[in-house]
Amino acid sequence: MTEKADQTMAARWAKRSKAWAKSAPKGRSQDDSFNRMIIAELDIRPGETILDIAGGSGNPSVSIADSMEGDGMVLCTDLTPKMLETARGRAENFGLDVMHFTAADMMALPVPDGMFDCVTCRFGLMYAADKIAAAREALRTLKPGRRIAYVMWGPYDENPPFFVPRRTIASYFHEEEPPPAARHCMGEPGAILAVLDEAGFVRTEERELRYRNEVPDMDVYIANGLRRSFSDRTEGMDETEFDRLKEAMFEAWAPYVEDGQLRVPNYVRMGIGWKAQ
Repeated sequence: MTEKADQTMAARWAKRSKAWAKSAPKGRSQDDSFNRMIIAELDIRPGETILDIAGGSGNPSVSIADSMEGDGMVLCTDLTPKMLETARGRAENFGLDVMHFTAADMMALPVPDGMFDCVTCRFGLMYAADKIAAAREALRTLKPGRRIAYVMWGPYDENPPFFVPRRTIASYFHEEEPPPAARHCMGEPGAILAVLDEAGFVRTEERELRYRNEVPDMDVYIANGLRRSFSDRTEGMDETEFDRLKEAMFEAWAPYVEDGQLRVPNYVRMGIGWKAQ
């Protein structure tokens, strides 16, 4: 990533971090499903050393640390210090002494070679300008014979959490729907596997993970989503207009409500690789 691109990315996430900090959980995530899947798929155990790249507000690192029974170490890194403040607050609320934090670009991680048993990166690699170089940097930090998992959003049209609100926003403001965001650029089968293989991992495999998020409070879910993902539209919006926009979102989500419960389909692809012995 060039210096200019790096600065642009950092500025974008610094802006988004304000909204994320306001709506992030104080402890466990309301929807911890993907975090638990990562722990299970990688067989993460107490006593291991874990590096979480692009950990943002603490996913999956807080859940990983919570599963380690006070034994081991989890280093949560992110490009944006403000996001790490949120993650640190969550860890403190849990009393997770095994967690540590450092601001870091995934292209140049400030850790020694061969330090970790496991590396995780949930929804981060898709933003790297050179994904293979980023994966090689992660490989450097692993102990011989240890593993990594990258989690990527699947294709845009198979992930209602993204296309439902984006299409609703476009309709509400009488605009064309924008093209899929960068988060979906590695969603097609085989994309993450190709990166892992080229970066030098062995025993690589790709897994499909799907589940439906049962939303306990639609109003909170919709309001948080608007403030997080569409802050440029909602900042300064008066309460009446915000309520109108929320109502449009309620209508858009109606096809996913069953017996009064919003169940949101989620689809990710997980790439797993190992460092050679």
